[in-house]
Amino acid sequence: MRDGTIQKRISRGLPLLLLLQLTVAPLYACEAYKSAIVIDADSGRVLLHDCPDVSSDPASMVKMMLVLIALEDVAAGTASLDSIYTVTAAASRIGGHQVYLKQGEQFPLAELLKAVMIGSANDAAYAVAEHLSGSEAAFVERMNRRAAALGMKATRFYNSHGLPTSGGKPRNRTTAHDMARLARRLIDHPLAMTWATTRLDTFRNGTFDLLNTNHRFLRNYEGAQGLKTGYHPRGAGFSMAAVAKRANRRLIAVMLGAESSRSRLQSIKIVLDRGFANR
Repeated sequence: MRDGTIQKRISRGLPLLLLLQLTVAPLYACEAYKSAIVIDADSGRVLLHDCPDVSSDPASMVKMMLVLIALEDVAAGTASLDSIYTVTAAASRIGGHQVYLKQGEQFPLAELLKAVMIGSANDAAYAVAEHLSGSEAAFVERMNRRAAALGMKATRFYNSHGLPTSGGKPRNRTTAHDMARLARRLIDHPLAMTWATTRLDTFRNGTFDLLNTNHRFLRNYEGAQGLKTGYHPRGAGFSMAAVAKRANRRLIAVMLGAESSRSRLQSIKIVLDRGFANR
């Protein structure tokens, strides 16, 4: 294993002695993934990496950029968490993970953002984009400008929710390295982290349950603080941006394109363990 590089696959047939020589010695096999990176959240220093600049479809992880821009607008005073959005026909038709917005319903921006961060609701993401920029297309332009400003040179967004585009249109593209840059900026916002660490909440006046898409990570990893998952079967696979804090160290790990939800969770735990072991 090259210094500073995460081992991508550990064979079940490896001798126990060899397993014990690794920084972390899991007793199960890591499934394949496309790319991964672990950085120090405070300094931004890269601790571990494995093909961190491979281009991938981030699926719902694009919502991190949507939430970042929304909270930056609130901080700048150009948007309010209490401002009311009226659901459009277009927002009500967005599929996948959703809170089943109905045309004409009204919600404050804070409720929509909560649905995005906790439940990864695609319709709520589209609604936020419309609310803040007048149209989703205009908001996606803002997403790309913000990505460029953050130095996310390999990232291009084509929608605000992460579902695959249709009609032969280009798909959202990014890298683990770029997503780590984005995550590092997003975790500076306390409200984003409040939602990221909430395992269960409700929407629509308590009538709809929001289960955090990161609930297994939050429950099963010491120091877990969220952040965002992504998944789609058509090319994206299972991805995740994870934040964890132990003692006075906080790390960000990003993994793109794992083969299953189980392997995503197992592998993110392994790379975070190695990150904490890497001083």
